[in-house]
Order: sequence, then C-alpha cells, then structure tokens
Amino acid sequence: MPLDPSLIDPEVRQRQRLRRRGLKIGGAILLVLVVGLFVARPVRNAIKGWQARRHAEKAFRFIETEKWNDAQKEASAAYQLRPTEPAALRAIARFLSRTRQAEALGFWKAVREKEPLTREDLRDEAASAIAAGETSTANIAVQELEGPREGGPRAADHLLAAQVAAQKNDREAATALLDKALSDPQVTERQQLQAALFQLALVNPGNASELRTAAWTRLSQLARGRGEVALDALSILAQHTLSAPNEIASDPAILPDEEVIRALEAHPLSRAPQKLLALDLQMHADQSQRETFIAQAIDTWRGSDNEALAVLARWLNSKGEYQRELDTVPLERALQTRELFLRRLDALGALGNWAEIKRLLQTESFPLDPMIEAMYLARCNQQLGEVTAGENNWQRALEAAGGDGQKLLTLADYAEKNGAAKIAESAYDIVGRDNPRVRIAQGGRLRLAQQRRDTAKMHAVLAEMLQQWPHDTAIQNDEAYTRLLLARAKDEGRRMKDEAGNSSPRTSNQELITVEQLAERLVRLEPASLPHRTLLALARLKQGRAEAAMEIYENLTVPPNTTSPAAVAVHAAVLAASGRDEDARVEAGAVNWEQLLPDEQALIEPLRRTP
Repeated sequence: MPLDPSLIDPEVRQRQRLRRRGLKIGGAILLVLVVGLFVARPVRNAIKGWQARRHAEKAFRFIETEKWNDAQKEASAAYQLRPTEPAALRAIARFLSRTRQAEALGFWKAVREKEPLTREDLRDEAASAIAAGETSTANIAVQELEGPREGGPRAADHLLAAQVAAQKNDREAATALLDKALSDPQVTERQQLQAALFQLALVNPGNASELRTAAWTRLSQLARGRGEVALDALSILAQHTLSAPNEIASDPAILPDEEVIRALEAHPLSRAPQKLLALDLQMHADQSQRETFIAQAIDTWRGSDNEALAVLARWLNSKGEYQRELDTVPLERALQTRELFLRRLDALGALGNWAEIKRLLQTESFPLDPMIEAMYLARCNQQLGEVTAGENNWQRALEAAGGDGQKLLTLADYAEKNGAAKIAESAYDIVGRDNPRVRIAQGGRLRLAQQRRDTAKMHAVLAEMLQQWPHDTAIQNDEAYTRLLLARAKDEGRRMKDEAGNSSPRTSNQELITVEQLAERLVRLEPASLPHRTLLALARLKQGRAEAAMEIYENLTVPPNTTSPAAVAVHAAVLAASGRDEDARVEAGAVNWEQLLPDEQALIEPLRRTP
C-alpha cells in the first residue's frame, strides 16, 4: 500500500522532484543529441553551400572587373568550403578560363556533370578548349552555341566557331563564320577587332587580296574611334608598319603612318606605351632623327611616375641604349619598384657588369622572389666563371619554384635561353608531369630533345602530346615522322640479328602503310604543306616505292628559304632512290649537316661520300 504523500519528509519530496526534473532534462538533451546526429550534417552542408555560393558570387564580380588576385582568392575559398557546389566549380572554371589556364577544362567537365552550362559557360569552355588544342571538346561547345538556344547565336559564338573551323583546317567555313559575326547587328567593336585579326590570319594565296583588304579596312575604321578598341587598333597598325621593311609600299586599305602617329599622340587614352610607339614610327620613317627622338622620350618621361618610367626603361633597353637607361633611372629610383629594378639588372647584364648585378642581389637591395633571385645569381655565376656556384643557384631556383607551374615555366624559359638545359628540362618535365596539357611545357621538352638531336626522346614527347591533342595535324605529322625515322633503326637491328643466324621474322609493312594513309589524309587537308608531303615521301620511300615517293613533289611550289634541312634530306634520298644520283648529291652536299637528326643523316650519308 503506497504511503500518503503528506507523511513523506519534505526534504525527501524535494529530492524526488529534482530527480524527476533531472530525468526530464536529460531526456530532452538526449533527444536533441539524437536529432542533431541526423540534422547537423545537412545543416552544416547547407551553411557551407551558402557560404561557397557567396564567395563564388564575389569571384564572378572580380572576374568581370579583371581583379585577378581577388577573384582567385574568392574562387578558391568557395571551392575549399564545398568542392561539389556548382557555383564554386563554375567560379574556378571561369577564373581559369579567363586567365588562360589549361586546367579549366577539367572544371568545366565537373560543372557539366552537375548542371547544364549557360551560354557564357559554353563560351569560356570553348575558348579554353581552343587554346588547349582540344578540337573535339571545342566543337561540342560551339555546336551548342550555334544551336537553337535562347536568343540564338551571336557574334561571340560565330567567332569561336570560326576558330574551331580553322583548327580543323576548314578555311572556307571559318571565313563564312567570320562574315556572320561581322554581320550581327549587335557586334561590338572588340569583336570586330578580333574578327579582323582572324581574317588576316586566314589570308592565303587564293583569297589574299579580298580578305586582306577587308581586314585592314576594318582595322583602319576602328582606329578612328576614341575608345580602348581604337587605341588597340592603332597599336596593331603601328606594329604592322614597324615589322615591314621601309621599301614596302603601304597597302592603300591601311591608315597612313602619318595619321597613325597623330592619332597615337592625341588619343585621350594614350599613355607612355602608345606615345613611345608613335616615336618608333617616326624613327622608322627617318633613322637620321633617331638621336633626337630618343632624347625627346627621355626628356618627356624621366620625371614621370614609376609605371611610365618602367615603360621608358624597357623602351631604352629595346633600343640598345643600356647606359642611357642606367643614367635616366638612377639606383635610388630603380629600388622603388620590382619592374624598375629588373630593368636595371637587364641593362647591367647587357653591358656585362655581372659583378654589380651580383652585388645588388646579394646585398638584398630590393627583395625579389627567391626563385628570381637565385636564377639571376646563377646567370651571374655563369658569366663570372663560378661554375659550382652557378650550378648550386640553378638548383636553388628549381627548388624555390616548388610545384608552381607559372614559376617553373618562367625558370625553364630563362634557363633554356641561358644555356642551363638540364634545369630547363627538369622544370618543363615537372610541369608536363603535373599537367600534361600545358602546351608550352610540352613544346619546351620537344625543343630541348631536338637540340640534343635525340630522335627517341622527340618521339616519346610527341607520342605524349598526341594523347593530349589527338586532332592536331602538326603533332600527328611529327609523331609519325619520328616514328618512321626510328623504324629504320629497328629494321637495322632485326637485319643484324638475322645475319647473326637468329630466326626473327621480317618486319611487317603494316605500320608503313598506316603512316602512308595518315600522310595522304594530311596532304589532302593541306596540299601546300611541305612537312606533310615529306612524311608521305618518307613512308613510300621506306616501302621501296621510290617513283611513288617522287610523284609527291610534282607541281609543288616551295617559297625560297622555307625548306627545312629535314625536308631536303628526305628529298635527296628520294632522288637517289629514283636514280637521279647527281641531283641527289648536290642537295645532300648543300644541306646543313649539323641541323639534321642522326637518323636523317643516315638517309643521305652515302651521298656525301666521294663516288
């Protein structure tokens, strides 16, 4: 029988109430914890997703205003918060596309897997694919842009489609697409400028007059404006004049030089670079006034701000006026900015004052990036005969670059130009390993292998490049060509084994037939291409079909001084195989022997011997 509550001690009743309250509170807490286990993660993800989208929106705004450092920070923050967030992926992809980085395509693929691409997305994806030589990816993007999407294709879409057509060697389609872009009522001046430059790139003997005239006429019209595009057009016209010999008469479609000079000087946006370009034009027209124009430039800009002064310093160095650069920009002024300091180092190097450069670097007169400092010191060591110190500093520069692709490319370029081939190769290899789609790095690897005349290495690099850019006709041609050269060595090895009594099977001609078919297709695409015809001739020559190889050169006109030593060697070998020994010996004797690969030398070595 339960006790009467009134008979229980008040303290006991108090403890019982507290215990019941504690049990209720504990139960509530437990319930919250259990619910939290199921709810907390989605809530955290939702919060991270919102934060990632907020950072992505900031990144988009910075990208549009070309504030690249801020855009990179915001896009990276968005991606780190939530790598699966479409907005974060899009921000990274757009930043990489606008800054022309090959990694962009991987991120656009990730965005596609999350949601459909917008028209702006497709334009960025197409531009990145075109830059990377990914014709198939670019083609998919432009097909979507040219298709029945909202609003229909615009000038920007036609320009991208024209570039893809050009990559596929369809000049007729590219020209038609440029016409579509220019006929768009909403085409911008910037797009007109791009189209005109592209038209000039498409000029060939069949359409030279009409297309060139249309392009230069449009550029000249744009140059008469007052905005940024007009200033860019004026600079292009000026550079065209400076790159042409004085005796070449100006095209009547091009704005006269006198007008270009006046416009560059009077344009409201014209600054030091454009005004110095106007002086270049005047100097180009009258070399006798060179001293006057240089003195005029120094008087005008020596007291200007650091940015304009750096432009003047670079301009003086480009004219070979190194001592004047040092006199115009004293050391105390050069120490104010990195650009001015580097221009001083350039001038000192050109004058051979390596000891002074070393002193400035070692006294830390101006804090440079460790990689830049090490590679400049390595160059000084080389010039001062300090071999061990130079090797150590090259290695320090490579270590300081770390895994930064841009730094590694800068180092590779500088090392290659200054004879440090091993460091250049190491830097290119690291970039190529980490990102095989960086064309500059792969091109550097190929160039260094060619300088060493290492056919096997060249073919290995070209084979890797072909995996990345399977539709690039130049890579297709060169990979097949080096493969044919190496096939000779393999065949020689097999013959030696046979003569030694080993029973190895004869080499199949299937590979030669496959290469011949490729070469025939390439020649159909580009009939005037001598490298393609050289590949086809070599494929037929190696099959023992000398007369068929000789037919390739019929009705072929090659401009003077454009024939490579390799093309001459193959042609000489074909002449010899066709029974024209005397002509073959003349060509073989005239070729630059040191510029041939060992396997190319082997083709014509018998022709250089005294008969």
